[in-house]
Amino acid sequence: MERMLRATLFALCTALPLGASAASFDADAEGWTSSNGGTQTWEASGGNSGGWLRVVDVTGDDFLLNAPATWRGNWTVFLGGTLSFDALNVNNESPDWAPFGEVTLTGTAGSVVLDAVAANQPPADGLWHRYTVQLSPGAGWSGTASLAAVLANVTAVTIKGEFHAGITEIVGMDNITVSAVPEPASAALLLGGLGLLTLR
Repeated sequence: MERMLRATLFALCTALPLGASAASFDADAEGWTSSNGGTQTWEASGGNSGGWLRVVDVTGDDFLLNAPATWRGNWTVFLGGTLSFDALNVNNESPDWAPFGEVTLTGTAGSVVLDAVAANQPPADGLWHRYTVQLSPGAGWSGTASLAAVLANVTAVTIKGEFHAGITEIVGMDNITVSAVPEPASAALLLGGLGLLTLR
């Protein structure tokens, strides 16, 4: 029994995340850009704590937020993890465009897309809201390759900011993060288990 527990703890510990990418926008836009009909400005205050990105819709296209080059590379450690972001309906426009929050991951193997955000988001309530996309094959990703193959070498990340069927909305984006599992608390429990075995 003890041998099995040791083997399980070792396997789980070797799968601990190497780290997580995050953009808080507290100092600047951190390399994030907007395209496909969105005009972006960085705001120093008013975000969900600190700075944020303000993107104004200026065309009939679905505008996108684009991750910088620092977010490219091997995301294998994030398979089974999450990609999350905060959004604000800045001018209280009607959130009637369902593709809002659609995430596209592109890699050397192909690309995958997932729209996991519920309809009518972000609501016209003047508040920041948190949205989370599961980086798991079971979440419903579709595309030209498997999620695992794309994550092996990510070359582009986009988040769709368009939330209104018109050219009048303004969206705020903040705290974009990609995180692996297990969470730190789980890791502590695993390490604690190893410590107990060592004491024995």
